[in-house]
Amino acid sequence: MRIMWGTTALACCAGAVDLLTFQELGGAFAGIITGNVVTAASGKWLAALTAVAGFGAGAYAWSVTFRSRRTWGLIAELVLLVVVAVGWIGTGTRPDLSGQLVLLALAGIAMGGQSAMMLGLRPNTTYMTGVLTTSLHDLATGRRDTFVTALRQIGALAVGAATTAMLLMAARPFAPVLAVLLLISAIFLLPPARRTRPL
Repeated sequence: MRIMWGTTALACCAGAVDLLTFQELGGAFAGIITGNVVTAASGKWLAALTAVAGFGAGAYAWSVTFRSRRTWGLIAELVLLVVVAVGWIGTGTRPDLSGQLVLLALAGIAMGGQSAMMLGLRPNTTYMTGVLTTSLHDLATGRRDTFVTALRQIGALAVGAATTAMLLMAARPFAPVLAVLLLISAIFLLPPARRTRPL
């Protein structure tokens, strides 16, 4: 039960971060690489490249550094998201282009790290295309449990994004704080260890 709520909190966190970066930090997603390929093709190549590079760096660094220490990996992610929140508030919630790219890179590193830490658990918390595809395959072959899990994760992602969108309108300085609070919740909910599994 704790793993279920922990991974749900992380999916909600990912939705919150992706909405913030897409809406306010250059038009790229911190954790959706496929979306960034399309974003690059639409002309926002600098933001897309920054996000993809950050995500890749985070996934690699976390895999090397925190192989069997999930809690420490998530705490490192938390530090990055706190820095993003501080940078957001410190720039008056209106960072210039260079500020946007720095915050986007940090958010991308955080999401890459989160993805690496969650490889040992199911369900995924950032790659919803894979979650949905696998669950529909399982549903078609008689397994319904993964489909319900996928709906929960996708719903959590949407809730995180929608809540962040509302915060941007109603309490703009606090928009990145939601992801921080969700990640703190996940750290306390998830078990501290993970089995080593290479990317």
